[in-house]
Amino acid sequence: MRRPNFVIFITDQQRADHLGCYDNPTVRTPHIDALAAAGVRFTRFHVATPICQPNRAALVTGQMPSVNGVRQNGIPLGLDSLTFAEVLRGEGYRTGYIGKAHFQNVTDIPAPPRVPGGEGDTPALVLSRRDQRQGPDYGWEVRRRWAEQPGLTLPGPYYGFERVRLCIGHGDLVDGHYTAWLHERHPDPASLRGPDHALASTVSAPQCWRTAVPEALYPTSYVREQACDFLAEQDAETPFLLVVSFPDPHHPFTPPGRYWSMYDPDEVELPASFHHPVEAIEGLPDSALEAYRWGAEDPESHWPFAVSERQAREIIALNYGSISMVDDAVGEVLATLRAQGLADDTVVAFTSDHGDYMGDHGSMLKMGLHFQSVLRVPLIWHDPRRPGEGEVSGRLGSAIDLAPTLLQRAGLRVPIGMQGQDLFGHEPAADVLVEDPGIRVFRDSEARASIISLVTERWRLSLFEGEAGGELYDLEADPHELTNRWSDPACRAVRLDLQARLSQRLIALRDRSLVATARA
Repeated sequence: MRRPNFVIFITDQQRADHLGCYDNPTVRTPHIDALAAAGVRFTRFHVATPICQPNRAALVTGQMPSVNGVRQNGIPLGLDSLTFAEVLRGEGYRTGYIGKAHFQNVTDIPAPPRVPGGEGDTPALVLSRRDQRQGPDYGWEVRRRWAEQPGLTLPGPYYGFERVRLCIGHGDLVDGHYTAWLHERHPDPASLRGPDHALASTVSAPQCWRTAVPEALYPTSYVREQACDFLAEQDAETPFLLVVSFPDPHHPFTPPGRYWSMYDPDEVELPASFHHPVEAIEGLPDSALEAYRWGAEDPESHWPFAVSERQAREIIALNYGSISMVDDAVGEVLATLRAQGLADDTVVAFTSDHGDYMGDHGSMLKMGLHFQSVLRVPLIWHDPRRPGEGEVSGRLGSAIDLAPTLLQRAGLRVPIGMQGQDLFGHEPAADVLVEDPGIRVFRDSEARASIISLVTERWRLSLFEGEAGGELYDLEADPHELTNRWSDPACRAVRLDLQARLSQRLIALRDRSLVATARA
């Protein structure tokens, strides 16, 4: 039997329930919904960490951030990392990546210095290890570099991907290979992009502008075109892997053309927890609220920020517009797959790198607490040889499970060091571990303020580094995570059991990538 092809769609910062097939009553996503209707939809697929760069590294390596080294934004994935693309390429697959990668740093802004009063100087050995992930080979995703040199040629393969077309940035402020493409189609792209060149609008919410970039020139259209071009070059003889990674619907919220006004803010439903701000949750340490204070001070940055009802509805409506544009692009890519006669041999998946509060607890964006809106993301899997035909799976899953699931479907052995499970395997689903360095690392690179969570079939337990308290939510009885049961005497036995299970999960997810070469 012919080896399967793979097309993997990834969006950026999309919570699971912002798709029609995940019971959203408003957003229109007919192409993605059709994929789910013909395949398997996972309802409990989670991130390994709720941050872009480290979770993308987890998706492609099948390793937790603490193992692949990408613990936070600002740490590039090692060039010697083994990705599912590298494994498939070694087995004769053609490999392509279109869109946002974020395997390396997207800015060359130096990391924040150590806060004065720390524990001495950084050891020379640590500095030398840090230098191993610096230099020109780790500067390929710096957005400014492509803006200044649109004709750059990226040497390949890049983390196992032979054909790569990068989009770096978000909204209408994207560069990468897209930059040269845009310049070829418009004499002055700078006159179209950013809030200073935006069209008139009545939207009042932060980080929203009506872009002057037309639909045909928007990054989503570029990703769609390049993906279709890749598929048009494939044949029935050589298997391929294509990752199609959209920069949207990540903030800023700038859907172009008709997508800007596709949804009426007045018709948007707010999340059930909207009027229950994080400050109302009992038992949280003060450090857990720091992210939200920073967002209140600077809502135009990347910290989570509180919004009014009107602002929330405006942002969600624009988020839906961006998602519908992505859905239209997905439809065209799948149509090209069918037109090439490749659909019957191609496994198609759809997921996202992490979620977004999108009004949960009155907040927007991500970082801070580990609510389901940022931890739980969509995963749709359509295998024409093993169709699920609308199956809904409640199996627990993690970002580290994507790589082994894909490789097992290709008939390949999962390499030593990959930590996830085959989502269709017979092994019982493991509890989900979520690692997070905490928001303080964005202002002090050596801050010790981690959050670690365990998600089980029913509960979410979260611990804060250096704090005695924590979080405990009954996701079955309290799906909107309104009541922290950490100090509830009735839940003491549950908490102790979950803490023990967390310890066991940490032990199981140790680094096993190096194996003995002798008996010593």
